[in-house]
Amino acid sequence: MVAAFALMLSGCTGTMPVEDENQVTSILGADGQPITQTEQLSPAEQAASNAAEFLRVREIGKAIENYERAIDLDPTYGPAYQGLGRIYLVETQEFDKSLTMYEKARDLAPGTSESHSALAYAYFVTGRYQDSVEEYIKSVELDPDDGNAYLNLGYAYEKMELDLAAIGAYRRAQELAPDDPRPPRQLAQIYYRARMYDSAIASYERVRDMGQSTDRALATLGFLYMKVGNLEAAETAFLAVLQTNPTDFATRANLASVYRTQGNYAQAVAQFEALVGQQPNEPRFLAALADAYNEAGRFDSAIATSQRLLSVSPGNGSAYVTWAKALESRGASLQARAKAAASGDLYDQAIASYQAAIEKLQMATRDSTWRSHAQREIARQEKLIEIAQQEKLRQIWDQG
Repeated sequence: MVAAFALMLSGCTGTMPVEDENQVTSILGADGQPITQTEQLSPAEQAASNAAEFLRVREIGKAIENYERAIDLDPTYGPAYQGLGRIYLVETQEFDKSLTMYEKARDLAPGTSESHSALAYAYFVTGRYQDSVEEYIKSVELDPDDGNAYLNLGYAYEKMELDLAAIGAYRRAQELAPDDPRPPRQLAQIYYRARMYDSAIASYERVRDMGQSTDRALATLGFLYMKVGNLEAAETAFLAVLQTNPTDFATRANLASVYRTQGNYAQAVAQFEALVGQQPNEPRFLAALADAYNEAGRFDSAIATSQRLLSVSPGNGSAYVTWAKALESRGASLQARAKAAASGDLYDQAIASYQAAIEKLQMATRDSTWRSHAQREIARQEKLIEIAQQEKLRQIWDQG
């Protein structure tokens, strides 16, 4: 999560250095940058320049030797301590040595923001977040326009679970670097955790408009649109995610929920059918598809899909419940037709469907997850059957 801290002696280019500090043949300066022909390097600067070049070509041992030589030549030369600190922190992960080097560099140059921010980053990597915060605060006091320091300060505050302080740091980082997607991305995550949905949406939209939004961020933005009732925007966000990641179950499920809320059941079914087509034996997808068929009024398809679910996941409670719902709905439809046509045969079919639903729900009680739901459904459907039977007796009486 933390952006890499740019150290002054990393990422250099040039020819391989000689190891004689009296020969100035490297094109690197003491700050690791190319030098002009008129520049003169001190012996310590030359040794540090050589170390930076060895580090670039992954000669870690020689890089350490040359930084140590630079310190021997000039014990007050801070960049050499920072260079060693970086190697111990990133390359060899000797954290105690790294902190010693960075602390020495800070003590040699207490009036520079970089010495504090470099040490702050080392503290962050080693889990000393309070110390990291203190050093970043000193860094931004010395350089109030350093957006990266404010950004990293925000990261440290988050690690300490100080979200309000983190928001302040990220907002300042955003002001200083309005084109950097990292501050609004971090702000969006904090706002989301705090359920400040409108603020989270604004930050995610900012990242999206920069063209820097990840699929996860875009999917979260779609979910937030759902939360505030902007279903059209949610649909657009989810469809954009599915263009690049068509197997994202959560996004398809959320898109299907959008379509259900809109009453577009055919589109909801289509989303789950696509997932089942990609993973035919995934129980989650089959269960969702069966439920979507029920909502679309395709009860036979719901039953068939529930049966298919049970073939790959025997005893699945959700399959029995969905099956029962489909039977009940189909039976209710038959009951309505029976009343309209005064057909006893169709009415009996409705009763049979209710009874089949009860049977399936009784089986579902084997799954503790669905037991309470099944018991409530059984009681409700038994009452429906009782009412239906009384209605049938009334019809017989009326026909007298």
